[in-house]
Amino acid sequence: MYHIIKSWWLVIYIFMQKMLDILHRYIYGLPNIKKSQITAHLYLGSQYNLIGLKKLKALGVTAIVNMREHRVYSKAKYAHIKYLHLPTVDNTPPTMDILLKGANFIETEINMGGTVYVHCRQGLGRGPTMAIAYLIKAGATYYDAFNTVKRVRPFIDPRPTQIAQLKHLEIICHTNPKNSTI
Repeated sequence: MYHIIKSWWLVIYIFMQKMLDILHRYIYGLPNIKKSQITAHLYLGSQYNLIGLKKLKALGVTAIVNMREHRVYSKAKYAHIKYLHLPTVDNTPPTMDILLKGANFIETEINMGGTVYVHCRQGLGRGPTMAIAYLIKAGATYYDAFNTVKRVRPFIDPRPTQIAQLKHLEIICHTNPKNSTI
């Protein structure tokens, strides 16, 4: 009985975190940044609005990786923010080329002293997959990268096919790092 109650409380806790994140995004234009900062120079979240874009600029975000199928705002509105659009169908794994392109883009920006915001629609699958891909490319194992992101954003939910693709990326990056650049 204890385990059932504990499981329900965990479900309620995760649900409430997700709802607070959505409410915060609705009111302030972007997700709860405290919940979304993965590393000092990497943020992860859901789609922002134009108010949120101004707040991202104020946080020092210098680049955005959009994993959604559609561009939401025109490039002109990203004045002084680099932008990479990697269209990926919801609930599907990004191709290996997309994972490597995104991870390389993030790595380059961070190595130049920048800060990157990765997003999809809700920050549950595609965005976390890209953030984990960057961490793997930077040297983490899949499990360490996944746990790093999960600790900050506990309601992420990459699909089994996305996880399989990340584990394949880990093999590529860790067995022959020269193959992990495009």
